[in-house]
Amino acid sequence: MTQNPPHPDEPMIEQAAAWVARLHADDVSEADWLRLEAWLAADARHLAAYEEAEGLWSALGSQREAIRLRLHAGPVDNLVELGARRGPRRTWRPWALAAAPLAAAVAAGLLLIGPALDQRVVTYQTAPGETRDVVLKDGTRIAMNGGSRLTVQLTRNVRQVKMDQAQAAFDVAHDSDRPFLIDVGESQVRVIGTAFDIRRDEATTRVSVSRGVVQVSDLQTPSRAVRLTVGQSVARDDATDAAVVSSVDPAVADGWRHGRLTYQDRPLAEVATDLGRAFGTPVVVSASAADLRFTGVLELDDERRVIARLEAFLPVTATRANGQVRLDRRPD
Repeated sequence: MTQNPPHPDEPMIEQAAAWVARLHADDVSEADWLRLEAWLAADARHLAAYEEAEGLWSALGSQREAIRLRLHAGPVDNLVELGARRGPRRTWRPWALAAAPLAAAVAAGLLLIGPALDQRVVTYQTAPGETRDVVLKDGTRIAMNGGSRLTVQLTRNVRQVKMDQAQAAFDVAHDSDRPFLIDVGESQVRVIGTAFDIRRDEATTRVSVSRGVVQVSDLQTPSRAVRLTVGQSVARDDATDAAVVSSVDPAVADGWRHGRLTYQDRPLAEVATDLGRAFGTPVVVSASAADLRFTGVLELDDERRVIARLEAFLPVTATRANGQVRLDRRPD
């Protein structure tokens, strides 16, 4: 009979709640992040507790600020309000439960060569307009947007992904003995079992976190790093090396998976790139329209309808030729 993994107890949930609130404080420090990493590694149940506390934090909405203010009233480990507010316990993900029989098979010696020994480099690719769901041998799940290419290598000591111009959402299986590293552009993303979205175009990388903790660092200068937790995003510009951290709604960050793109004052070129990935037809922006920016929501129901909505939102005209859509500024 298969049993669910042991659920974190109440004191553990309270500790996790304190960590979530602490990491959203304005004065969070490098030392706080290092202590969190040590706490997560100390017990396999800590990650589940942290994920549950994150869900509570997201659900609290307007009450978060009051909890943030309490951080200044006493030590982090005395902050238990989030734990006290906790509702029904989070159900375990079906794919996590399905891993139990596999673990039993390994213990019984039915699998002689584990996935950690498979060191081949595997390439996954999607054409523009195509999406793909990939499950790695360690249980990590990757949802790939159109026009994306990833290479993956799983070894004894590390799980390595490389991606160029692409967009993908990751749900990384926790493995404290093997870090999960993603090289993207001039950045490296280091993962502690979590879920997040990465968007990469010619010169910028954006990472948005929906669960857990990630670290995004400079490939050439690893000490230049930022850490993100749920509801945070970083945008890094290759030309300036600037890394800007902001708040993000996780549902917005991976909206492309549900047929919706949401923008807040974004350049038209970014919108064009996303539409090319979604529908497979390249969308280019002329020099006359290059300085236009877009705020709004685009439902990805039909390519022509989406382009028509864009023409209604912005002073642009779309023309089709040579297998692509061209956006020009509309004359005044």
